[in-house]
Amino acid sequence: MFTPMWETVVTYLVENWFELFATITGFICVYLNAKQNPWGWPIGIISAFLYIFIFYEDTFYADMVLQVIYIIVGFYGWYEWLYGGVNKQTLSVSRISFREMIISLVIGTVLSGLLSYLLHTQTDAQQPVVDASLTVFSLIAQYFLARKVLENWLIWIGVDLVYVPTFLYRERYLTAALYFAYLILAANGYLMWRKSIQLQKQTF
Repeated sequence: MFTPMWETVVTYLVENWFELFATITGFICVYLNAKQNPWGWPIGIISAFLYIFIFYEDTFYADMVLQVIYIIVGFYGWYEWLYGGVNKQTLSVSRISFREMIISLVIGTVLSGLLSYLLHTQTDAQQPVVDASLTVFSLIAQYFLARKVLENWLIWIGVDLVYVPTFLYRERYLTAALYFAYLILAANGYLMWRKSIQLQKQTF
């Protein structure tokens, strides 16, 4: 006798309630970030704290360390969004040059290689190359997000495109769904922030 689909779903959610809560807070965080709402940062800090334990359990150590850094950057971003603008006012959306983007990509690639080597030789990480690359470029994107740089969303789109199948492979289905939602929110965030820049130009 087959178990009804809804019972299977409910059972899965109950058994993975910790990941579910981390997923919900993560979604709210990115949704608010796209809306330029500074309250996304403290909610993101909660999500990152929960994911520390999830990734430790899965032995994805780079991702685990990444969450710790997310917490630190979260406090920095929260402050910057509130007081990082002119005369300690709200920070406005800005852009970086093509040259700066290329430099960031080169630095990210080099650091990914170094971290991958360390994970492969010093830990029992299951996917050191993927783990390292996603960690490094997520940090770059998070830094740009904290500075309210428009191009952070482009990096997040690239990162999320890799994260979704990665979490499906790891059988973290809730987190895979979260990163698929992140992908959509990142695309929407890019469009909204670009429009914000255009409005700023019209104002001045």
